Amino acid sequence: MKILLCCNAGMSSSILVKKIRDVAEKTGEDIEVSAVANASIKNEVGKWDVCLVGPQLVFAVDSIHQQLNIPVASIEPRAYAMADGAAAIEMAKKLLG
Repeated sequence: MKILLCCNAGMSSSILVKKIRDVAEKTGEDIEVSAVANASIKNEVGKWDVCLVGPQLVFAVDSIHQQLNIPVASIEPRAYAMADGAAAIEMAKKLLG
C-alpha cells in the first residue's frame, strides 16, 4: 500500500511518516509512505493508493481528492498529534476498503 501524507509544509507529517514506517517494519507490511506540502500535491498524481491529510488541512480534503482521484481523508487530530503510526495505517486500510 502506498500512503501519501499531506500537510501545510510537508514537515509536521514527517514524524508520522517515520512512525508509519516503524509500524510497517514491525508488522511486516509492505507500505510505502511519504509526506508532501499541500502546494506540491499536483506533482503526486498517479503515485499513491490513498492520501491522509493533516487535521490543519481538513478544509482541503475535497480539493486534494479531486486532484489525486484516490481516497482522501483527514487524520483524526489526536492520532496526528501523537504520531500514531498504527492508527494512520488502519485509517488508510479502511479508506481503501
